[in-house]
Amino acid sequence: LQNMGLQGGHWPAARLASLRPVCRAALARRGVARRALEEAADRVIATLRRCLEDPRGRWILDPGQREARCEYPLTGVLGDQLVHVIMDRTFIDADGVRWIVDYKTSAHEGGGVEAFLDREQERYREQLERYARLMALREDRPIRLGLYFPLLAGWREWAPGDFDG
Repeated sequence: LQNMGLQGGHWPAARLASLRPVCRAALARRGVARRALEEAADRVIATLRRCLEDPRGRWILDPGQREARCEYPLTGVLGDQLVHVIMDRTFIDADGVRWIVDYKTSAHEGGGVEAFLDREQERYREQLERYARLMALREDRPIRLGLYFPLLAGWREWAPGDFDG
């Protein structure tokens, strides 16, 4: 996803398939057991393909977005603590809104997808809001947060503080 966001361009199915050996090697380096490599590589390729098929995925990965960054490190002081984070994706859209998007490659089997996405939003809300607080120290513009689930074409978005009491 990082390479797609940085390179843009056309990613046909043949190009995705050619990434299989790279995926296998990367997964092996991260400790995926040899017996699980094929299935894990299939999942990576399926995730990438679904991002390209999904209009939301293409919008998130569009390298034409202003100030688009992938795996963007950010450090700052929140309260009395030095905080260091790495954002999956951030950019400024055509309306001047800063987006901070976190990818979630989890799958969900069975029904209740909307409830699953709601639970995941609650689970990761604090993390993304921390990212927003750090970004707000650097710039003064509206910020929106998003969780993107490519395998589900799932999306949750909110403004920082939407869930505060």
